[in-house]
Amino acid sequence: MDDITTRLASLTPEQRELLEHRLKRQGLHTPPAGAAVPDAAGPPRAGPGVEVTHDTAWQSAPPAGEMSFGLYFFSGDGAQLSDDKYRLIIECAKFADRHGFTAVWTPERHFQNFGGLYPNPSVLSAALAVLTERVEIRAGSVALPLHHPVRVAEEWSVVDNLSRGRVAVSFASGWHPDDFLFAPDAYERRKEVMYRHIEVIRKLWAGESTRLPGVGGQEVEVRMLPRPVQQHLPIWLTSAGSPETWRRAGELGANVLAAYVSYSPDELARRVALYREARARHGHDPRTGVVTMMLHTFVGPDDAAVKSMVRRPLTNYLRTYFKQFEKVRFGADSFPEADKAALMDAAFEHHFAERTLMGSPSKCAGVLDQLARADVNETACLVDFGLPLGAVLEGLHHLDALRRHYAPKQPCPRSQDLS
Repeated sequence: MDDITTRLASLTPEQRELLEHRLKRQGLHTPPAGAAVPDAAGPPRAGPGVEVTHDTAWQSAPPAGEMSFGLYFFSGDGAQLSDDKYRLIIECAKFADRHGFTAVWTPERHFQNFGGLYPNPSVLSAALAVLTERVEIRAGSVALPLHHPVRVAEEWSVVDNLSRGRVAVSFASGWHPDDFLFAPDAYERRKEVMYRHIEVIRKLWAGESTRLPGVGGQEVEVRMLPRPVQQHLPIWLTSAGSPETWRRAGELGANVLAAYVSYSPDELARRVALYREARARHGHDPRTGVVTMMLHTFVGPDDAAVKSMVRRPLTNYLRTYFKQFEKVRFGADSFPEADKAALMDAAFEHHFAERTLMGSPSKCAGVLDQLARADVNETACLVDFGLPLGAVLEGLHHLDALRRHYAPKQPCPRSQDLS
């Protein structure tokens, strides 16, 4: 047995049960006791997560469906002391703009190393807007219940003007209690608040006035300035897996942003079908809805070389990711450090093999075809998980070859029918 399998096998039944619980909550799994952990190396066979010895077949094989590509950012190291913290996102945004990528996504995250570089996506998006000319500038996501809806609408209208009409926003309800120090009364009602705020933002963006409570409970009539360039704000809803979010996105005529790690291929196909059915039932064209899947991404010419390069930074990234859940979901940590390492190694193996665009173009094409068969039509490629800038930019050239192979004949539609 290899080292990972040995450590997993040494866990007590109670520890293994807790490990399974943790991984399942994040859409992962552990290998069966005694089973070898899959490796990228091995004989070629169909499907994602497998080594392909001759990496040219994907270029001649037709894709399973058309796919748009964007770049997504959610660095795990918000505490870094670098004087140039935002160089990677700036250089990647310039690359995306020059090479025909659809969008650049920036998130909102507070008080944690994980995502801590991005406390306000509108501020960073304003900078990206004036550095680019064609690529869409998107928030992925705005935790809407934390903010006054008028303020959100105003900020993104400024960015829409700076970008000359290239803005889109994915809205999320938020989940971490500490974030809600901005709006503590909204935590228990956060989904309800999110949908109510979306209605206000939609009205303001369309140029309508609305009345909202002001000082002493007196209502104030509000009309948004500056006026945005786009008549309608393209909206996504961010889903962590709930079928209800997919259904509500369909009802609203919005798009969906989700992370592939949260779904099996069959589960994902069912969610997308639910979403498109909900669009049709509520008068929205089911085909114009955009389903965007976030995947950790680094494409290179060889699976084994890529796996070796990304193992340490992605494992460290996943460690930071899991840490943010300990206080909220798991309470006191009962694992010694060696068993935490086993957890991270299992998470890395699962991510690399089945839920990322990491490896050779052939391996990644298998994942993209799987997404296309689930009726996904856009990917958000998370590239800032710890590799140096030069390596990330080199990987983008390989990713761009995949982008061209899957490029839609028409640009991926952005659902705007929220009236």
